[in-house]
Amino acid sequence: MSAPTPRLLAIALLAVATGVAASPAHAQQSDSEERFTLRLSAFNPEAQLRFTGDGVATNGTETEDFFAAETFDVGSEWRPRGAIGFRLSERQALVGNYYDYSRDNDWGFEGDWLNPGGLLRGIGVDVPDELPDGPVELPEVDLSGRVKFSLASLNYEYAVVSTETFEWGLGLGVTYAELEARANGSWTATAEIDAGEAEYQWKKSGWSPGLHTRLSWRPAERWSVGLEGQYLDTEWGDFLNERGHFERAGLVVEYMVNERVGVHVGYDWFRLKLKDDYNARFEGASELDIDPVDVNGELSGQLKVHGPMAGVTFRF
Repeated sequence: MSAPTPRLLAIALLAVATGVAASPAHAQQSDSEERFTLRLSAFNPEAQLRFTGDGVATNGTETEDFFAAETFDVGSEWRPRGAIGFRLSERQALVGNYYDYSRDNDWGFEGDWLNPGGLLRGIGVDVPDELPDGPVELPEVDLSGRVKFSLASLNYEYAVVSTETFEWGLGLGVTYAELEARANGSWTATAEIDAGEAEYQWKKSGWSPGLHTRLSWRPAERWSVGLEGQYLDTEWGDFLNERGHFERAGLVVEYMVNERVGVHVGYDWFRLKLKDDYNARFEGASELDIDPVDVNGELSGQLKVHGPMAGVTFRF
């Protein structure tokens, strides 16, 4: 995700400069020991893709409702994870996060047999004699794919509650997200079809405003526990045309070895849900005299990523 980095840094530096200039001098002195926090982590997420579709198929006289769902476990691997915090005053702060998920995977289908006549009867179509009313061989399929998700956010936060041991902050910010999916497939020849291959690539990126909240608890002198949440709707910015939303929650437990360096462990979870309407028409070959079938419905997809993380903390 190299493209958004300069823009994100420019926004962060501008916001920091503005906040420092606007903050009272006494606030800068009192918070100087913990003004800047940097967390560098190794994140080991698992990912799951889920697709669902429902709709209505009709040939003009008969209709049939249908629903389908499929879930793919994409696997896990270690990824970098970063977070920054810059305290502008006693109750004001800038909070930034970056994380991503990237995974290559392979799937295989060993082939099967399908009864096309039975499927057409299931949606109310009169099947002519010319159409095979028995098993038809489906080919073996090999599919390789890559799923990639990157997200960077910067939020202004105001502490609604602030005590020596507990703090609750609410904020608004901007989020940059990038989604990418690629797939390459090939299939073997059967008696009905020839061997072939196909390639698919889909990529989206954009900005969106988002909501932010954070809870911080300091149960002991060197210990702290943090809980953070984010939410954005795809209709708020130019991220995606599809309807949907993104939500995230993260938990961090931190121990400061000394005033400047500490270690932390935690767990991060985020989910992106998208949905869109579709319509299609399927027409049979002219010699089979099959009425066209119109299909209307809704497709939805969900990417869920979650896993543990661990790393080091620096405070200045």
